[in-house]
Amino acid sequence: MTSTAINGYDNIESIFTNSLQAIVGFSVQEFVVQLSDGRRIERSDMNDLAHELHRHGVKAKYVQYEWRAGQRMITAGQQAALCAAIRLHERSCSALAIAA
Repeated sequence: MTSTAINGYDNIESIFTNSLQAIVGFSVQEFVVQLSDGRRIERSDMNDLAHELHRHGVKAKYVQYEWRAGQRMITAGQQAALCAAIRLHERSCSALAIAA
């Protein structure tokens, strides 16, 4: 299946699985996230952001990074760290579901 840009989000699979997508930027001293359902999240701590994204149902594979004028660039290391933190939440929740 190929990806097609829809409302600024290019992962068509997430549309069919009802998964939220997130576009992450970095402004001044905090991460700024725009969710595909229109909500906005701002957090200064990456682990807090990963927890919040997971709580809203955003999977690591549906996170995109975007630079806009007036924002700082998110480094490749920060991108990898955020995805890893979200995946850690995903695994811990699936492990709890299996244990139950």
